[in-house]
Order: sequence, then C-alpha cells, then structure tokens
Amino acid sequence: MSWQAILSYLLLLHFLHTVLACDSYCRYTCDYTTNYTSSSIFSSNLDQALHTIKNNTGLTGYNATIAGNLTQPVTAMGICRGGLGSSECQTCIASAVEGVRLTCPNQAGGQIWYDYCMVRYSSVDFLGEVNASVLFRMTDPTVAPDLESYVPIFEFLMENLSSIGAASDERYAIGRTKLLGNNTLYGYFECTRDLSSEECAKCFSSATVDMKLWCVTLQVCWVLTPNCNAQVTMSPASHVDWIFAPLLTNPVLAPSPNSPGGSGSNGGNGNSSGSGRGNGENDLKIMISIGAVVAFLLIVGLLLASRMAMKRGKVDRENVVDMMRREGIDTRPNLFDLDELVAATDNFSTSNLLGSGGFGIVYKGKMPDGENIAVKKLSPDSIQGLGVFFNEVRVLLNMQHRNLVRMLGYCVQGAERILVYEYLPNKSLDNFLFDKSKSALLDWPKRYNIILGIARGILYLHEDSSLKIIHRDIKASNILLDEQMNPKISDFGLAKLFSDEKTHCRTRQIAGTYGYMAPEYANRGVLSMKSDMFSFGVLILEIISGRKNYDLQFDEEQRQLLNFAWNLELEGRLIELVDETMGSLPVDEVARCMRIGLLCCQECIQDRPTVSSVLSMLSSNSASTIPPAGRPGYHQESINYEAVPEESEVDAHRNNHEVNSISHSFLVRGR
Repeated sequence: MSWQAILSYLLLLHFLHTVLACDSYCRYTCDYTTNYTSSSIFSSNLDQALHTIKNNTGLTGYNATIAGNLTQPVTAMGICRGGLGSSECQTCIASAVEGVRLTCPNQAGGQIWYDYCMVRYSSVDFLGEVNASVLFRMTDPTVAPDLESYVPIFEFLMENLSSIGAASDERYAIGRTKLLGNNTLYGYFECTRDLSSEECAKCFSSATVDMKLWCVTLQVCWVLTPNCNAQVTMSPASHVDWIFAPLLTNPVLAPSPNSPGGSGSNGGNGNSSGSGRGNGENDLKIMISIGAVVAFLLIVGLLLASRMAMKRGKVDRENVVDMMRREGIDTRPNLFDLDELVAATDNFSTSNLLGSGGFGIVYKGKMPDGENIAVKKLSPDSIQGLGVFFNEVRVLLNMQHRNLVRMLGYCVQGAERILVYEYLPNKSLDNFLFDKSKSALLDWPKRYNIILGIARGILYLHEDSSLKIIHRDIKASNILLDEQMNPKISDFGLAKLFSDEKTHCRTRQIAGTYGYMAPEYANRGVLSMKSDMFSFGVLILEIISGRKNYDLQFDEEQRQLLNFAWNLELEGRLIELVDETMGSLPVDEVARCMRIGLLCCQECIQDRPTVSSVLSMLSSNSASTIPPAGRPGYHQESINYEAVPEESEVDAHRNNHEVNSISHSFLVRGR
C-alpha cells in the first residue's frame, strides 16, 4: 500500500471518529416571554414531546411532534445532518435534548444547534411556518485567496446548493467545487422537512443574501435560521460527508492549463547509470521551483486581495452614500474617515471600551478639537446587517430632540460599519438601576425626570416627527444619561417607520428584547405604537422598583416583575415594590406612576394609553385621571387578540431579519 493510500485511510478513520466528537452545543436560543414550572401541564407535555424526539429522530434523521393537543401543547422537532447514520443521529439528538433542557431550563420555547443536529420546541405550533430570520452567523475572518475568482465561485456554489436542497425530498444538499490553485470549496445547505420546496427556497434565499452581504470573501461562513442552515467552507474539518461530496462543475472557473509533457522522458542521453541520484536532484529542483512559484503566487494573491478589499470598500461606501441621498439625507457633513476614528479611539483600544452588545462594541473617542465621542463599531459577524445600520443612520440623522441621542455621523470603509454619537458620560440607565451601589444616586426626583424625559422622547417619535417611528426596543440599556441624568433614547437600528395613515402592521420578523416586548407582538408579530407603550410600562416599573423585568435571584412568585406588581396591586400593597434606596418620597405620586406603568402593560392593545395620554397623567396630581388597570399581558394563554388584517408587512430595512434581532440578553446567555 502506498503512503498516499495509508494517509487517506488514516484521515478517513479520523473523520469517522470525530463525527461524534461534538459534545457541546454550537448555538442556542430561548424564548423568555413565557416560563413554566416543573409541576405544570406544559412541563409534562414538554417531557413527552422531547422523549418522542429523542427516541424517533434517529430512524429517518427527522421527527416532529405535538404533545398535549389543546391543553398547553408543546410542538417539538429534531433533525440530523443529511447523510448521518442512525446511531450517530440518535447520539447527537440525545445530547441536544439534554442541552436544550439545560440551556432553557424553564422557558416555554428553545432551539439548540450542534454540529450534526438541531432540536427545537415551543408552546406555539411552528410546523410548516417558514422563519428565514438569521439568528446566528459564524465565520472565520480569514480572507479567501484570489478574491476575483473566489467570489463568483462562492456564489455559484450557494445558488446551486440552495436549488438542489430545496428540490430534494430530504431538503438538503451537499457539494464541492474547485477553486484556483488546486483548492476546494465545500457547501452544505439544509432546511427542516416540514417546509415545502417553495418555503425551503425562501429560507435559503434569506441565508444566501446574508452570506453575500457579510462573508462572501471569507474562507468559512455558517448561517443559522430557525428553519435552515447554510455552510460554505474551505476547511471542512471533521465532517466525514465532505470527503464524498459530489463535485459541481463550475463554469466560472476556467480550465487549468495542460501541464507540459515529457515528464517520463530522460531528456536526452538515456543513460541509466546514476539515475537514482539524478532523479533525486531533479526532484529537489522541482520542489525548489514549486516553492518559488507558490511564494510568488502568495504575494500576488495578497496584493490582489488588498486591491479587491480597497475596491470593495469604495463600492460599499458609495452604495451607502447613494442610499442616504435617495432618502434626502445630506451626507457631506456626516461622513467620518476610518483613520480619524482609529486615531480618536487609540486604534479601538480596550482601555476606551464603553460597552458591548449584540450589535457591536462601543468605544470612547476624542477628536483633535477635544470633543469626546462614542464610536459604535459593528462586526461583520453582528446580527445587525447593513439594512439595520442604514436604518439607524436614516432615523437619527433626520431626528433632533433633547431626549434622543444625537448621531454625529458614520463611517463605511471596507468591511467596517461604524456609527458615531455624542458622548454621554453616565452611560446607560441599567448601570444605575440594577447596581445597588449606584441606585441610591437615583433619588425620586431624578427617576421621575427620567420617566418624563423618556415619555417626551417617545412622543416625538410617535406623534411629532415627520414620520411615525416605532422604536421596538425601549429598555433600560437603551436609555443613556447625560451629566445631569437627563435621559436620551438610543439604538434605533430596529426602529420601524410608518406613514401617517398606518396604525399597525403584522410581521413575522420579530425584533426587540423579550421581557419588554408586547405579547401580541412577541407571539403574533402584531406591531403598533402600543408595542412601544408596553415596553415603556415595563421600564417605568423597573425604574421605580430597581428590579429587572425577570430576575432569578427572587423567589418564583416574585421573579416576573409584571406578575409581582399586579399581585401587589390586587392586595393593595403596590407601594411595597418601591426601591428602598430612594429613601423618602411622595407616596401618592410614586403609586400613580406605577399604576400608569401597569396601565401601559394591559394585555388588550386598545386598553393601553397613548404616550400623549401618559404625559397628561404624569403631569396631573389627581389619581382619578388614571383609569383602573386590568391584568398585564404576560400570560400567553390568556391573551385575546384583536382582529388584525392578515396582510403581513415584512421589514424593508432588514434582509437578515434583524436577528431575529431579538436581543442577546435573552436569546443567548443573558447579561
């Protein structure tokens, strides 16, 4: 057996061994809108559903079930990577079932991805419903060689696999294609088998759009949505099926030139004596020659990659500027150069780090004139795509209000997407509210002023600006504080713009933070200005109580803030919710504000006040001006939704679905 055959055999054994080596999850997401207890009917149904998935998925690589019928039902699904053996699938699914129980211990919905399988469950029947929202993107930042040929080959592979996968009965496709330089590009596309071919194609389309936007120049890209996943890689690692992936003929790639003949000739005299030494010398010369050629090609490739990157950066910048101009935004005074932001932040030094979140990292910067700025640097791996970046610029460059954060400009250069804001030294409200060492700095007059300021900012967005704007992510960490503790609403990347005649819309592309999201929006995608009012109501209760909307440090009956506040109100003890660090305070005024917060959180949309009504109630000294509040909208099974037109509206500014831009404070590991 030749050494090449032995090496191939050993590699194959390694791949077969490592196919089961993924003992930990790759990504997971939990639904924090509704929790359950271990003694509930839901818990029993969940046990039954996951037991079915664990035992039955290995047979065909896919299983879906609904347990509980009409009484707190649970929908669950398990799927293994196409081509995976039954025993390997069973092992992976068993790990995933255990993993999702550990990562989402009492949440009524969860989804977990391993390298070779996925498990999902929910209190909502999701079967047959396509959700193409990009939840996670995993990349290797290494730029591929020879970008001029690599990009069209990458796109060729994506388009072919998405077509093949959508048409396949098992809804997956795997393949490879040749790159220049004797390299290979591999791809794997898969969607859940409850989807039709057309729905699968729609999911793949969303994934490919995201990949083209963020990682078409990279060697590794893996995009995950609730219903499909797409991978393109030059480094297939341990996946055994990559070895046998069908070769897709790529018309983009020109055929390699024929190597010169005569490799078997003696080159002249045909003398056999000393031929071993002569062949060795020839081999050495060939190796040296190949090494020189490879080094030369590497240098040329790096130069071409640099040139392509510069060209791509210029095109990106021009495209964004054109988008701004079409929106009527004057871009000239708002464009920052990357070099000046690098200098202002000391090359984005960690010593200047102000904070980080799902959408990027924020640094403090100092301009040459001494002005301090806040610089938000978005990562290519961010769940926030170009559409969300554009949305933030479009909203804030057109809006000026003392209770909205002021955007100074932006930078688009190469792969960089950077937003520049005024610098606010006190950072965000949550830094004070939920830190007992700082919360005492917020006495009642300051907290009342913060509530009023947020309400005025929302009033501007909803009623006073040229367009109606729904923020969609009103929460404590998105309220910044200036030197005098005046509030400024920030983070408009998820904002939804409405025309004057529109009052609501319906979308499957949910964005925001669970715990602050209105139930009709979190569960059915019904979005209106009353969605912001629900979030504001939760925030009012957080400001007065100093508690997070859901906090595991409390007993079960006190963990959910809305639930606890409502029970105290029923017992006439609402004032007990007040943060004790405030000291003395006007009891009637504080109680009135808490009741306004509860009123904003009504489960029926029409029972929630408008922001102008809230401001009127806040300014009044009479408790009689506040209508009695009913139960807040936190019990999913109790909500009676109003009739909403079935016409759905998809967020135009988001091609990667805003992550499902649900904040990582709930989707991933919490803050």
